Amino acid sequence: MGMFDSFYVEIDGREQALQSKRFDCLLNDYYRGDLVSGSMAGVQVFFDEIYLDSNGKYAYGEGRKSADKKVIFVVLSEGIFVDDQVHSGELGQETILAIVNHLKTKWKDSARMIDFMRHELINRQKKINNIEIKIERIKSVISTVKSCELEDEPRGWIKFLYKEEDEKLAAGEEPLDVIQWIIEQTESDNYFPRYGALPDFLDEFRL
Repeated sequence: MGMFDSFYVEIDGREQALQSKRFDCLLNDYYRGDLVSGSMAGVQVFFDEIYLDSNGKYAYGEGRKSADKKVIFVVLSEGIFVDDQVHSGELGQETILAIVNHLKTKWKDSARMIDFMRHELINRQKKINNIEIKIERIKSVISTVKSCELEDEPRGWIKFLYKEEDEKLAAGEEPLDVIQWIIEQTESDNYFPRYGALPDFLDEFRL
């Protein structure tokens, strides 16, 4: 089958991977907001046709007869994966070209592109902040375990920053289980006093 890249889109509530050999074919996975290696400047629109069974799995051969056909359009603007559209059923050539032209016109709007990049930057910054918080909490667990092993004195005032983690360790939970608990927490659970709460970018608009 060779090398390819994958574009991830949501179809009927399920994440699906569309494979492409059009770009650098480095087995890269691309989601909205990602820069696509090997793409060109300007707005590019591509489409793919797939068949999915009732479980959302790819259907091949005879299985296509009872499967749902999907036509997916992927939009790149200045090399960035910015949009996708999913259509059900058979689409004729004229319809496909009309959709391609519509999407090209839509994403040639510089204001739309700037707004998209702004939201992507906000979301990615939140993810980075969340990862940094988890790293600090995991480092706290390691520090606590080492302190216990060395029978050091408690860490004083800084200990209140890691109260939940220390309580779990004091209750006899395994350090790896506590670390897994930290990793699995959502952003809303991940309050960390050193950094403060994650920034609310909509605060100025709340009533």
